[in-house]
Amino acid sequence: MWGLHLKRKGRWWHYYRSVPREFADVEHKALISFSLKTGDFSEAKRMAAEISVRLEHDWRAAKARGVSLCAQDAAERYRAAAALQRSYGFDPKPAPDLTDGELLDRLRLLIMGQHSAPEQKAILGMTPEPQFSLSDAFDRFWDYIKDEWSRVSHDQQRVKRNIYLKAIRNFEEAVGALPFQQVERSHAVQFRGWWVERVKAKGLKPYTANREINSLRRMFGVNYDIDGLSTTNPFSGVRLKETAEVARIPLETEQILALAKPGALPGLHSDFARLLRLLINTGMRPVEAIGLELDDVMLDHEVPHVHVRKNAVRGLKTDHSERLLPLVGVSLQAAEELVTTGGWGKRLGKNMYATSIINRALRESGIVTDKRQSLYSLRHWFQDQLTKRDVVDRAQAQLMGHKFQRPKYGYGKDLAELRGIIVKFAIAAP
Repeated sequence: MWGLHLKRKGRWWHYYRSVPREFADVEHKALISFSLKTGDFSEAKRMAAEISVRLEHDWRAAKARGVSLCAQDAAERYRAAAALQRSYGFDPKPAPDLTDGELLDRLRLLIMGQHSAPEQKAILGMTPEPQFSLSDAFDRFWDYIKDEWSRVSHDQQRVKRNIYLKAIRNFEEAVGALPFQQVERSHAVQFRGWWVERVKAKGLKPYTANREINSLRRMFGVNYDIDGLSTTNPFSGVRLKETAEVARIPLETEQILALAKPGALPGLHSDFARLLRLLINTGMRPVEAIGLELDDVMLDHEVPHVHVRKNAVRGLKTDHSERLLPLVGVSLQAAEELVTTGGWGKRLGKNMYATSIINRALRESGIVTDKRQSLYSLRHWFQDQLTKRDVVDRAQAQLMGHKFQRPKYGYGKDLAELRGIIVKFAIAAP
């Protein structure tokens, strides 16, 4: 009789069943037992079979909804508790934060329905909030935003990651190694004060501090989103006041002519000198140029050119950044050298490192003395040449990789026409 979950008591058959171990986390009773109100064995078997099917369905549904309420991972258990509270129309809150009215609403729900012990704890806000470090919070955040990295190079990912990790290190130096859940507004204000003193003492820019404050603000916000919490972000509104940024200005044509001469930057590795010359007549962003693979360089075409596109080492800043750029003068020479040497090799995609090395060489050369000028100023110079020659907006956007604001019809200028625009101001190969 036990196999049918039936047991005879007096004149009636009873449904009698121990709760399976796999459902112990969603069924608050250890034993299900009640009278079927029938003395007919055949009728009792039918009723027991229907009850078993219904119970199994309810248990599995409860387990699917709330199995993580009993998970080993505290963060998963807490997320499930918050989700369960929201499913009943409650804002996720810990028990101490519940008002009397909110507590009564939750108790009324529990009285009117049957819930497992873990569900009862979750509804009453008694599932303990997990305590994890800021480094753990960063790992959760970084995994959550991994879809953002399709447009940037591995090198840019590394730099961005290091900004967040440095912000965490500085916060812990200023405030202490607090668990993520214990960081409050007062700690964010304390971190701001630490940066105010540091900016003053070391002559740093407020931007440096704000970059770290913004990084922590976003990291906290994403973690709150992951857990479905509406908690106020402690780092909101604590930025330092910034002064107006000095705008980057183009290099002068005379400066570029000097830089294009052999030996103009002594001590600079040939790879970096090649990158500089490749940028001159193309207007590419440095990250676009050092991310070129050999398949992106078309020297055997009627109009030698490069194809700026997403590849294995880097994405593009925008969809409009993909373009074909003719190669002329010093930039054609640099592209030919690049192909001859087999590509960028270990330099491929290392934009931040290359830019830093070249900018240092530009300063040391004595040719570039204005702090507003840098390697990126070559792109500004290229844009200036287009503007000075009244090149139509559509062609400028096509060459610069910018969005064309008006409705776009057709394919724009072909490579020969684009080359015709560039050769009028291009720096010739020495």
